[in-house]
Amino acid sequence: MMMAQKEKGFVIWFTGIAGTGKSTLATAVEQRLAEMGLDVENLDADVVRANLSPNLGFTPEARDENTKRLAWMGQLLSKYGVNVLIAAVAPLQYYRDRARGWCEKFVEVYVDAPLEVCRQRDPKGVYAKADAGKINDLAGVHMPYEAPANPEVHVRTDQMSVDECAAAVLCKLEELGYLKPTGGSACDASEAYTDDEQAQVENRLRGLGYV
Repeated sequence: MMMAQKEKGFVIWFTGIAGTGKSTLATAVEQRLAEMGLDVENLDADVVRANLSPNLGFTPEARDENTKRLAWMGQLLSKYGVNVLIAAVAPLQYYRDRARGWCEKFVEVYVDAPLEVCRQRDPKGVYAKADAGKINDLAGVHMPYEAPANPEVHVRTDQMSVDECAAAVLCKLEELGYLKPTGGSACDASEAYTDDEQAQVENRLRGLGYV
């Protein structure tokens, strides 16, 4: 008796410079997908690099190879029905376009925040090391970072909470037909404002003379 072929999974690539919150957002989305009973794998670039390629380095050639490996792992897992989350800077659009070409269901999420905010957060101390001259290969500082021109999702982590960002990602998955709404739609959640948030928006508009 032949087994029914499992539906292919999707691949979400979270891109942005260091400190924007890519890994935090990917973990939040992972938790929500797991709560829905979906098969999900979170491929954090730093974890994959540390375990599979600890000596790879951060030259342009090494970055190219690391992103290629992440994209290959993503398309392989998604082929067997696993939904894959990849949190990786992938500073060049070429890297992300290559992954898109390999993965049938691909979603690019631009995790965005001003450089000064990322410097203040600096959860892994990379900006401090850059300022001290200990590293000279930081994307967005020493090396170019090409922001996505047309990502499926663009979130501003200096203006949005983790829950709001995660809701925006899930909403897009619903819109693309990659995720079936269960109970309340994620799109409804992503568009909802609390009373305090509504008041803040109105105050901003009032300050600009629109209200």
